[in-house]
Amino acid sequence: MIFIDASVFVAFGNEKDVHHKRALNLFEEIEKGRYGLHFTSDYIFNETIGVINRKVSREKAILLGDHIKESTLIINITNEILDNTWTIFKESKDKLSLVDCSIVTVMELEKIEYLATFDKEFSKIETLKIIH
Repeated sequence: MIFIDASVFVAFGNEKDVHHKRALNLFEEIEKGRYGLHFTSDYIFNETIGVINRKVSREKAILLGDHIKESTLIINITNEILDNTWTIFKESKDKLSLVDCSIVTVMELEKIEYLATFDKEFSKIETLKIIH
């Protein structure tokens, strides 16, 4: 199983992004089932659509949003997940955002093995298997 971070969705949806070509290849691997089921969260969905809306266009944000909703399992952040996320955020010495901490929480709770991301901060977490 693999969790997809906003950085990968944004690179996929923005042809000017430095990681765009890699994101296209990565999605091809993911959609072929190389990593099993693929997930994201409502936090990541929201972040992705906001960035694409600002940096590319509203039309592209809608197209990408529809694609994500049709192809990816979206986990909603519950109060339990938020409480665990908040604890990780408060205790973390790294520069992970609250949304990034939510990814760590969801991956642990759902036993998701891989993380697709271009965010270098995640490489400091030894328990994560990063795909980029």
